[in-house]
Amino acid sequence: MTTLPNPDASALMGALVGDAAALGLHWIYDPARIANVGGAAPAFTPLDPANYTDVMAFFAHSARKDGDLSQYGETLVLAMRSVQDRKAFDMQAYQTAYAAHFGAGGSYHGYIDRPTRGTLANLAAERIDPSGVDDDQLPALSTLPAIIARYRKAPDFHAQIECALAVTHVNAAAYHYALIFADLLADVLSGTALPTALETAAKREPLLQAALAQKSVDSTAYGEVTGRACHLHQGLPLAFHILARTGSFSQAITANIQAGGDSCGRAIAIGSLAGAAYGVQNIPLDWILATNDAKDHWSLAQNLSHSSE
Repeated sequence: MTTLPNPDASALMGALVGDAAALGLHWIYDPARIANVGGAAPAFTPLDPANYTDVMAFFAHSARKDGDLSQYGETLVLAMRSVQDRKAFDMQAYQTAYAAHFGAGGSYHGYIDRPTRGTLANLAAERIDPSGVDDDQLPALSTLPAIIARYRKAPDFHAQIECALAVTHVNAAAYHYALIFADLLADVLSGTALPTALETAAKREPLLQAALAQKSVDSTAYGEVTGRACHLHQGLPLAFHILARTGSFSQAITANIQAGGDSCGRAIAIGSLAGAAYGVQNIPLDWILATNDAKDHWSLAQNLSHSSE
């Protein structure tokens, strides 16, 4: 077992930096185009709609700027703010904050994905217990690093995860993968080596076991097996493959971007786990500086971490 300084804050910062790093090439499904545009160092590739033409791709972030977070990262920051100094996750308070941030007239300007759109519709109609929708995609993980960092030592840890998830998702696959991810990140935050924690978590899902057992070290190629899209049964196995075959934060985030597809969605899982495993001191400084509002994010992450002690 290893213990690194402030692992909770490192995990949160890792998720946010990983998300921002992937934004410029997010939802390009052609690895050859990603390689052509981003080369060996694709992190923080500038946003350019021209990179999305004539290939399978979706340019969703015309309202965002280079260094911004995607909707995944924005959701995580919102969750980090919501759980500050709270002894338990407050669903109603988070729902209010969620509607204020992502809804009409809110401070967020950018792409609204399916579960966010459905959640906002439910909240507007006062369908609040739960307000989530039937969706099995990676946005289900967006709030969780904050909940895990804040409540991982609580006796009702799983109940806190389930409560947070129900704000946006009511789906059996989402619950299945969310609880696997929650226990995995909590395990790494407690000091378990990442390879050991991945092996333990994979025992709960054959697709994750298959990802770790795969002989190929090429995660971009393995994306053809898993799929590169937003569904959890695609994204989390590919994340496991990447984490098991890289040895640093920068390697993991680079491999994630190069694999294509929903790289921002996977970045929440990959970035938080790599941040926890390798420590914030091993996140490239230029990447942190390239992430907009990084100073505020780090202060928020540290305060949340301290509040969990």
